[in-house]
Amino acid sequence: MNRSGMFDGINCFTLENERLSLTVTEYGASALSLRFDGREMILGYGSLSDYEASGSCAGGVVGRFANRIGGASFVLEGRRYALDANDGPNTLHGGAAGKPWHKRLWRGERDGEDAVVFTLLSPDGDNGFPGAVEARVRYFLGVNGVRMEFWGKSDRDTYFAPTSHIYFSLGERSVFDVEMQINARARLEVGRDLIPTGRILPAEGAYDFTSPRKIERDYDDCFILGGTPACTARTERVTLRLFTDFPALQFYTGRYLDCGISPNAGFAVEPEFYPDTPNKPDFPSALLRAGGSLKRYLEFVFE
Repeated sequence: MNRSGMFDGINCFTLENERLSLTVTEYGASALSLRFDGREMILGYGSLSDYEASGSCAGGVVGRFANRIGGASFVLEGRRYALDANDGPNTLHGGAAGKPWHKRLWRGERDGEDAVVFTLLSPDGDNGFPGAVEARVRYFLGVNGVRMEFWGKSDRDTYFAPTSHIYFSLGERSVFDVEMQINARARLEVGRDLIPTGRILPAEGAYDFTSPRKIERDYDDCFILGGTPACTARTERVTLRLFTDFPALQFYTGRYLDCGISPNAGFAVEPEFYPDTPNKPDFPSALLRAGGSLKRYLEFVFE
């Protein structure tokens, strides 16, 4: 079933089947609620004002480039582009000048009974990025999960690497009640500002999630994916599996959740291109060529 409604005056849409209920809104193309067998699986705020005040990106779509770009700049075809520096000297989740993508109004449309499509037009020079970009995000509700498809087209060469910033609680009070497994044997080394150094390190010791293990400390780390599913999170009540065709996964344990949501109340698993890819030619490219398009997906499956 697909029905429409309002969230503090902004359009929202609810997709439902026998086991799942998903509510999404035009504000940030955000997921407001995701219930499995009647239990809330994700974190969210009760009012639009809390979403506007929060710095956590909860439930939203971040872009143009998810994660960090060092020095808030990059060189493309011999020209340096200065970006919005909203994370010290660096750019985080595309910058925040004006409004970041997860705080903008997207245009939402129903797509049959099981899907909603959101569209955003990002002008040339948006937070410093070249090219006018048309971005789309499609939420599809399956029998046991949610698939998100990201699509972008630009009139100039640019970088395009959005993702979802949903925080999962899986019905628990803390991330430290969750068992995590990540299909990765390598991770990116980062400096104190969380910008990759360019070195790829083994995912070992506290970073070895190749076998299931309880979350016991804070993480904000990028893992290089090695297969499917990308990750599996378990509690006594539910198992969540993530599938994606992005090359990496940022695992963040919500240390700085705010606006009434307790720190570590949920975790984000953000499929992504490697952080700082525009400045690291050895990393997989997120370049979107003029006139071309880029499409990626992620899928959350519950048991």
